[in-house]
Amino acid sequence: MRISFTRGNVSHLLLSGIIYILAVFIIPLQLPRNISIDSRVTTVLILSFTATAILIYVGRKGTNDIDRHKSNYNLLTLVAIGIIGFISMMLIQGFINGILVYFSNFFHFDTKSKNTSNVVEIIKMKPYFILYVAVLGPIMEELFFRKAVFGYFYDAMIGSKSWVRFTVPALITGFIFALPHDGISPIMVVYIGMSFVFSYLYLHTKNILTPIVSHILMNSLVVLVQLFVH
Repeated sequence: MRISFTRGNVSHLLLSGIIYILAVFIIPLQLPRNISIDSRVTTVLILSFTATAILIYVGRKGTNDIDRHKSNYNLLTLVAIGIIGFISMMLIQGFINGILVYFSNFFHFDTKSKNTSNVVEIIKMKPYFILYVAVLGPIMEELFFRKAVFGYFYDAMIGSKSWVRFTVPALITGFIFALPHDGISPIMVVYIGMSFVFSYLYLHTKNILTPIVSHILMNSLVVLVQLFVH
């Protein structure tokens, strides 16, 4: 396995990371505690819109070896593959959740995502927050985690075998992706599974739109199930 950290697009990785972290964590946490929930949610949505637009702008050109290869699929096919990826991800997630529930009987850990529960509670109070969870969040996460993080490590491992060049970046991206959601816990396996599916879609189609479609559909379904089934 060969790694060259100077081979990847460091500037795009850092700039995307700064934009994402500022919009999702730092600025929202600096908001005054006494402001209303309406103002807080509205501010988060404005920040997300702004961050999404900037991330699209800075990543509009080929930022890694994946982007530099022209996709062989038209828009309709890209969306269709995204839908297939969504279905695959839900099946994989169901399988992983089943394993987690089984092992939780022996090791006594929580198999429910606290992050998802918190988000659903906010949506119950302010339904328009679903725009962030179902659309803006997935777009930002794919532009940062897939295009910037996965793309950077994929480039950095150019001298490795193809399966290693995919597996290691997907694993790293999944671990980093899990940290701000539910931290280091058994649920991490779910986020790593997501990373492998979405990274494969990106690598296969050479277009970030495909994992964005899958991610949007997945988040939408998870939120709707939490709202209307549980």
